[in-house]
Amino acid sequence: MRARFLPCRFWAVALLFVCTGFLFSCQTGKAPEGSHLRQQTISLEDIRTRLIDRQKGLSDLKSFIRTTVLTKDHKRSLRQALLVRGGDALRVDTLSLLGQSLGVYIFNDQKVPSLRSVFYDTRRNRVFMGIEVREMLGRTLGIKLNLEEYIGVFAGNIPRLEALRMTGGSLNPERTAYLLEGFDPEDKSRMEIEIDAFTLLPQKVKRTLQDGKVIHIQWQDYQLVADREFPHRIDIEFPAEEAGLTLIFTDPVLNAGIPGESFELPFGNKNTSLSRN
Repeated sequence: MRARFLPCRFWAVALLFVCTGFLFSCQTGKAPEGSHLRQQTISLEDIRTRLIDRQKGLSDLKSFIRTTVLTKDHKRSLRQALLVRGGDALRVDTLSLLGQSLGVYIFNDQKVPSLRSVFYDTRRNRVFMGIEVREMLGRTLGIKLNLEEYIGVFAGNIPRLEALRMTGGSLNPERTAYLLEGFDPEDKSRMEIEIDAFTLLPQKVKRTLQDGKVIHIQWQDYQLVADREFPHRIDIEFPAEEAGLTLIFTDPVLNAGIPGESFELPFGNKNTSLSRN
């Protein structure tokens, strides 16, 4: 009677099971790795959708902030109060050491164009509109800046995310962050976005404008506020201007329901002078 030999494939499979069982028995104490970290590719649309859903969860924000403005010529520190409503309304009060308002900037996209952006000089009881608003902001901050473009950024959101077309993405070599790339077809800007791979919280953005200028944004010091992780430090840098600003938040309040009157100025006061340009 001739001996029958089992095929080599059988012995290879058996050896694989033995080795696998040995490895698992030696590594029972190792924490499991998140499934998304084992992927070589990621779903850009899934991450984008989650980020958009998160941003929609914040309807308004109010907080005291310490704003530090740094340019090649000077460093300025301001105590301010910040109000944000969605992506269409912003109010920034610059305060004295005693907490009195020195100047108020308001942007309200629901207003007619001529009244969307205003600056109220409380010391002179004078309201500025038009091109003078940016000039007054420049005097206050020490840097010329269109604050309305950063409403979402102040709330911890990626600017113009819903308009962005995702063009690429990967995990960083340390497998701790998603590195995403996108293009904005409306303003022709490009963005490189860094997202924490574990929490999906935005960390950094590099935005390259159509004219080649670059803006760096960074969100840091996330802390739990109510049921939401909120960044208590935001850095915005403008390398071409050799300037930047840092916002440090104190006791932020989220989704409290800020009334519309908070974004109004006393235009009806007959003693308030107006300046238009």
